[in-house]
Amino acid sequence: MPAARSLRTGPAARTAGKRGFAKRVLSFAKRALPQKPVPGFPLLWIACLAAAALMTVTGGFGTARLPLHTRAAFWLLLMGWNALKWQLLFAWGVRKPTDWPRISLLGTIPLNLPLPFEIWACGRLVGVSMQAMPLDVWGRAAAISAVIFTVCSAVAWILLRRMRPVRAQTGLLARARIAACDLAAIEAEDHYCRIHRRDGTSALLHYRFGDALEEVAGIDGLQVHRGAWVAAEAVESAERDGRKWRLLLAGGGSVPVSATYAADARARGWLRARG
Repeated sequence: MPAARSLRTGPAARTAGKRGFAKRVLSFAKRALPQKPVPGFPLLWIACLAAAALMTVTGGFGTARLPLHTRAAFWLLLMGWNALKWQLLFAWGVRKPTDWPRISLLGTIPLNLPLPFEIWACGRLVGVSMQAMPLDVWGRAAAISAVIFTVCSAVAWILLRRMRPVRAQTGLLARARIAACDLAAIEAEDHYCRIHRRDGTSALLHYRFGDALEEVAGIDGLQVHRGAWVAAEAVESAERDGRKWRLLLAGGGSVPVSATYAADARARGWLRARG
């Protein structure tokens, strides 16, 4: 047993631990960073640079007394840091244009809360003593955030509207020649997607499952497995498959429900075995 313990705590164990840590980091990065550019990201930096320029010119938050170069450095630091915080939040939570309003509201309070300290810290970095009244700072920050992200969300909405006509012609449902009301489920099969219709028939197309999920985002449904999505109106009942569940669909098909998505499916009232 001592020899076994030494093997577990020796160089080999440390190497294995480092490899495990690296895999976890890569896994987090894949979840946090979008696999394709998210519309609107450049707008955040443009808006923050514009706000920094406006505050530099107007001397906002009592910075008019500072020399121009010091004032510009202060606002570039403060707005740049805040842009970075929001950028990281959006990289983590935004996967499609419709995510912008929800993630913006989610970050408004926690990301603006440390602003009084950040103002003090940025002041120290440019060599001046800055004092900020928290309530005043939070009120102004809320107003600025509302303007910036209303504009960003509006532009993202416009981009989404422009994307829809293209998808209508070249998307998965169009290629499968199936209307949204007839869609029962989508299952991933290697680099293909099998589209189940509510009449029991199906079609197999070369298509990325992730892209398929984006296309059906506006349809009432739920991802129930790493490689399966179902339309809500197509779910008729469920049955046990050992320790797991399968959803029974209109037309006689079925799809598996993994443990990861079981809670969501249960919340929709789907995991009830037919009597």
